[in-house]
Amino acid sequence: MNTSKVLFSAIVFIFLLLNLMQAQKLKVVNVEELRSISSSWDYCKVEVKPIGDDIRNYTYYKINELKRVVDNKGINLLPESMEDAKYVAIDDNSIIQLLKASRSASTINIDGSLSLFKPTEENGGIIKITGFKAKPGVNLAPKGASFSLFFYDKATLQKMGAKDVNQRYEDIQKLPEADRNFASEVNSLVDNLSYYTETEIDNMIFFAIGGDNSQVMGVDFEDDKGKKISPISSSYTNVVHTYYFETKPDAKMKLILNVESQKAIKKVPFSLLGVDLP
Repeated sequence: MNTSKVLFSAIVFIFLLLNLMQAQKLKVVNVEELRSISSSWDYCKVEVKPIGDDIRNYTYYKINELKRVVDNKGINLLPESMEDAKYVAIDDNSIIQLLKASRSASTINIDGSLSLFKPTEENGGIIKITGFKAKPGVNLAPKGASFSLFFYDKATLQKMGAKDVNQRYEDIQKLPEADRNFASEVNSLVDNLSYYTETEIDNMIFFAIGGDNSQVMGVDFEDDKGKKISPISSSYTNVVHTYYFETKPDAKMKLILNVESQKAIKKVPFSLLGVDLP
């Protein structure tokens, strides 16, 4: 082999290696496989997490797409239909749910892409809402947003709770089907208010997010000087978000929304090759 061919081969190898390094954005944390006689509940789950020095620059991520998943016997492991992945914190793990591999298979290969989310106010990924505590029961979402966002304070919830329970239920049933779930969740919040003391409620903040709430990837809080305020605990349903603080939140507290924005998202490929099956 002459020098030019050796040089060309070396360049091709380096190019492929760099591409692989660029694509390698995930690390396998665990693989779980279930097999049954009936095959009804058989599955293969691959737990992954992001890796790489640049990952720390992002806040959230999700498995954007699975392009090809096969075992080393050539069996396709991609399910016919998959649930839309949701964004998770950049240091959290994600689960890739697959079909079971061949009994004689020992490894699988997964090719797909990630969406990495780095929000700023400039790229539309961060929306700051001031004075929200003075606007209970008002839609705080930006104009044209595909989601709605309502803040509820103690007085508003107690006023709603003063209404007859049966009447509240009848009113919900009259709503269009698309709005019933939202109203039902808020109604449950009203009913469950009695489980908290007055002091606990004073230290809590309640939001209800409707519409395409998958676009809201995170909620943070700041004081009027821009310092982050962290709740001591939080809980979520599909609609209601509850945040509990050590002391009563100040009226000047700002609400910080992390919202999916195309300008805030970077899509990158990944390849997991030779993943060992259990």
